[in-house]
Amino acid sequence: MEYIITIDVGTMSMRAIIYDTSGNSLFTSSFEYHSIFTPPSLVEQNPHDWRDALNFTLKEAAQYVQSKGIKISAISVTSQRASVIPVDQEGNHLYNAVTWQDKRSVSICQQLLEKISMNKIYKKTGLRANPYFSLPKMMWFKQKAPDIYAKAHKLIGVQDYVIYQLTGEFKTDWTQAARTMLMDIKTFKWDNEMLDFSGIDENLLCELCPPGSIAGGLKKEFAEAAGLEEGIPVIMAGGDQQNAALALNILNPGMAEANTGTGSFVIAYSDKPVFDKKCRVLCSASAVPGKWIVEAGIFNTGAIYRWFREQFYSGESANYMAMNQEAAASPIGSSGVMLIPHFEGSAAPFWNPYAKGLFFNLSLGTTKGDMARAIFEGIAMEIADNFSLIEVISGDIDTISVAGGMTKSDLFNTIQSDIFYKKVVRYQNSEATSLGATMSAAVTLGIYKTYEEAFSNIVGKEDQIYEPVAENHIKYDKLRMRKHDLYNALNQRGVYEKFMKPI
Repeated sequence: MEYIITIDVGTMSMRAIIYDTSGNSLFTSSFEYHSIFTPPSLVEQNPHDWRDALNFTLKEAAQYVQSKGIKISAISVTSQRASVIPVDQEGNHLYNAVTWQDKRSVSICQQLLEKISMNKIYKKTGLRANPYFSLPKMMWFKQKAPDIYAKAHKLIGVQDYVIYQLTGEFKTDWTQAARTMLMDIKTFKWDNEMLDFSGIDENLLCELCPPGSIAGGLKKEFAEAAGLEEGIPVIMAGGDQQNAALALNILNPGMAEANTGTGSFVIAYSDKPVFDKKCRVLCSASAVPGKWIVEAGIFNTGAIYRWFREQFYSGESANYMAMNQEAAASPIGSSGVMLIPHFEGSAAPFWNPYAKGLFFNLSLGTTKGDMARAIFEGIAMEIADNFSLIEVISGDIDTISVAGGMTKSDLFNTIQSDIFYKKVVRYQNSEATSLGATMSAAVTLGIYKTYEEAFSNIVGKEDQIYEPVAENHIKYDKLRMRKHDLYNALNQRGVYEKFMKPI
């Protein structure tokens, strides 16, 4: 039996998980952190948070390894995507990470669209011109913080930062580069035209590698500090959502998944680049080298779930179990309460960086349980909108695999099945991202020959299957129409833009 440490760098925490190659999780170390939210819609993070989390979690993992006499075959790294960190030659950050949730580069996206059309950007990169992605943030540094830009040796992402800490190498993989707006989605190479239009120096970018590549060996100083062997192969498993797709069996046409962590991501498989006529869904590199995924995302879902618990539950009830029990006591439709989950803007299907979160139709009879259920319903309805877009270009979807922290709730999965009107499958280990990164490492190491073989051995059978109820689906279809009406009423009257402006 071989053993792999998987580093899963999320938006709200980092985990180091020791897996065997049968998919058993033997040990987990976790380190939480918080982003810095500054109105209006600025979101940063101190990179030291990730360095401290890496030191803490790997030290704890090393202690377990030593106590059990285990030999680690590799460290596999998967991470959130599309944040930007300017660093010097030694990998020291020159400014906080501007995270994927940040919206400061809205006007820069408009500048870019004056030089190149949205459709051309989309067909080149699989992405929209949107502050969600890395390029507008890089351009912000060049325009608004030129001293930082001039000093930067590299502009890197979160996975790249962790890889450098572990190996001393500035490398990235196709799945991470696919979120920059700078990689040609057809050739997996940096796109010269996008570099020219944006004015970003290619020397500031990392070396491009296929997902699953070995970035290097664990460097001596980090190995000694953590208590691990020097030279352990460090594998770039790639973007968190692409790895989740591996562990959710998105390896063939007709399968799709909804992974709900900080945000929710809806993904389907493709063996070629495919595009939406209105540029609403994204085409990205798959964690399977040379393949693609069709993707739609929602910025804030699990983050709203955590926010609501932190703000409205305290003492003995300050846990998700209490919140879920109160949500279950509320009827379908949450006693009239409706959530629009755009707390930090909207990605697919609306792509509105000005949109904000809203609980609508509150009354003096509204309970916390009604609001908690409205979170489940509002998020599931937004996910359903995205599935509708993806099916147009990828074909019919029969089964949807789900994962992420919120899917530990049977109520949420039941609501998803009823709203989607599709079979929803949850696997035994809901932490799909780390399992997918373990699959990637196992294939790289030659333990399994194919990703299908790795899935069969590491993930295995379903934990639970949820079947939709037609009567409930009819009710939810009516609620989805109301949600669209509510969003359109705010958007078409320019309400969101007005609230972005200072008084």
